[in-house]
Amino acid sequence: MKGGRNRFVGRNVVVTGAVGGIGLSTLRMFANEGANVAALDRDGRAAGEAARAAIGSTGVRGHGFGIDVASSASVESTMGDVVGTLGRIDVLVNAAGVTSRVDFFDVTEAEWDRVMDINLKGTFLVSQYCARLMRDQRSGVIVNVASVAAEVIRREGFCVYPASKAGVQALTKAMAAAMGAYDVRVNAVGPGPIRTAMTADRRATPEGEASLLDGVISRRIGAPEDVASAILFLASDEAAFITGTTLFVDGGILVGTTVGSR
Repeated sequence: MKGGRNRFVGRNVVVTGAVGGIGLSTLRMFANEGANVAALDRDGRAAGEAARAAIGSTGVRGHGFGIDVASSASVESTMGDVVGTLGRIDVLVNAAGVTSRVDFFDVTEAEWDRVMDINLKGTFLVSQYCARLMRDQRSGVIVNVASVAAEVIRREGFCVYPASKAGVQALTKAMAAAMGAYDVRVNAVGPGPIRTAMTADRRATPEGEASLLDGVISRRIGAPEDVASAILFLASDEAAFITGTTLFVDGGILVGTTVGSR
């Protein structure tokens, strides 16, 4: 194994949204610390490539699966295949997500449903499936990817995405309360601006990048590895007494920046 830490040797980790920047970085870090990984994404072929890229020469097992997290039928089918391949699930990371830049006054029902179905419903469906397994095995960890946008609205009219991520935060608390008696922990990370495909268009211009940096007291845009490191911490035994909370990886945005205060 590469690196000096092997916190997840022999554990089986499932990551949704595994082709994205945060998901792929998370896969790689888990594999480098000894975990067998299952990469889940809408594109099964890309998920397989992500799994192979993540495991590299680590010697752990890696598998890719196609999934539509917003479909209960797809979740049941794919997760059944995952369990059949891995045998058990020790850690679930819900990194699948989409954004929306549609202004509040222009949001359609279809746009609302698209974002909520993937970001919130998808997190619920995959989590519920894994939580039932973890309840029976009386162990496990779930880490959801929320967002700093659930706490502070940095752009006027930004609506559906923050609402969906606030739902993820509330769901995280509810799941933690439901699973505590079974020795299963549930937490979330709340990224700020990160160098992923989701922010690529805004990073393409100086003005766009400046808007992303507004209020970031660390004075840089975060890397996917910044978020992945927080995810691994929450999934590790080092966080054994942490559940039901959101760890913000935001460069200090929550210190006080809001639309109204600028």
